[in-house]
Amino acid sequence: MSQTPDPAAQGQEAHTSAQPTPALPWFRRPLFWGILFFLGLFLLVAWLFWKEWQAAENLKEQTAARTVELQKQNQSRQDFIARLRQLLKEEPCEVQRQLPHLSAPAGIVWPPLAGNAEKAGGTLPEASGATARPAPVNPQASQPTVAPQGFAALMEQATVLVLALRQEGLSMGSGFFVAPGYVVTNAHVVGTAEKAAVVNKATGSPLSARVLRTVQSNGRDFAVLAVDGGPAITPLALTNDVWRTERVSAWGFPGAVTNDDPQFLALLKGNDAAAPEVVYTDGVVSVILERKPALIVHTATVSQGNSGGPLVNDKGEVVGINTFIKLDDESYRQSSLAIVSASLAEFLKAAGVPFTMAPPRASQGQAQSPKSSDKADASKQDTTGNKAQDAPDTAKGAQGGRP
Repeated sequence: MSQTPDPAAQGQEAHTSAQPTPALPWFRRPLFWGILFFLGLFLLVAWLFWKEWQAAENLKEQTAARTVELQKQNQSRQDFIARLRQLLKEEPCEVQRQLPHLSAPAGIVWPPLAGNAEKAGGTLPEASGATARPAPVNPQASQPTVAPQGFAALMEQATVLVLALRQEGLSMGSGFFVAPGYVVTNAHVVGTAEKAAVVNKATGSPLSARVLRTVQSNGRDFAVLAVDGGPAITPLALTNDVWRTERVSAWGFPGAVTNDDPQFLALLKGNDAAAPEVVYTDGVVSVILERKPALIVHTATVSQGNSGGPLVNDKGEVVGINTFIKLDDESYRQSSLAIVSASLAEFLKAAGVPFTMAPPRASQGQAQSPKSSDKADASKQDTTGNKAQDAPDTAKGAQGGRP
């Protein structure tokens, strides 16, 4: 028996199926969360860019401030150099009086010599005249002298670097002790300066010195300095004996080597404990020129900075003082010249400075005395004198320039 569908029930079902599905709330929609995610990502990237920009701006400001500071320092140093140049136009005495009163910019050790002397335990003494006699009391005289062991040790402790503040700037040369407290160098090393400083490893620190006497005429080029304080140094003895072909050695501080010595650079920066190495070269006596005073021409290499350094024999006796070099532009050969110790001894005697003269040595083989060794060469030189004067030789002092 079939059933007839109820029309009322069918209508109700149709009405129920026709009702719409309710919409999701906005916070549950995927589009909302996608937009929110991309917005947060954008803000994060923008924040990172802002931080980078801030760091760049801070670095830019720091660089600009540092640049301004360096420009100020550079300007202050330029002004200081200008004041120095203006002061150097004055008379030497006025320069010496005003130089310690100049205020140097930060980072510059000033004055370059007096400051080092004060750190070493004293001050540079008042200058004396060029012909002043040395004081009879010497600080080193009361100290016991310990003889150095060996030839090299003798030369290293007796040879010193000489620094003099000249009108042209800081001059560098070599020197050596001839007596406790007295150093000999070339007059062209100290120039018109009345004070200087000497240093080597044996002194321990720069020692102030005053120029007692200088002479730079008639072929002589000598200066003697009185050194204040310092340890006991074994001085070098002078000798009149020197012969052709004799082996000799030059000791000093040539700028070609010393300027690259880290200890010398540290010394210039104010490290008083630093001292450059003494440089040694050797050769033979080529000829002794009969002049007044006589000149020793030798093959030991010397250069700027060797001026005033000793030329010694194999016993450490000073046969001459290295003074200048001569260059031949055509052959590119160099001749090293030293003034004989006999002339230096006369200068020291006139200055009242004590020194030791080594006893004469016996002639060796064909060895000749300085006064008679080269008569043949002298006569040959007389016959070719005009030709020698026309030769394109240039003479240069062995004095060091500004370091």
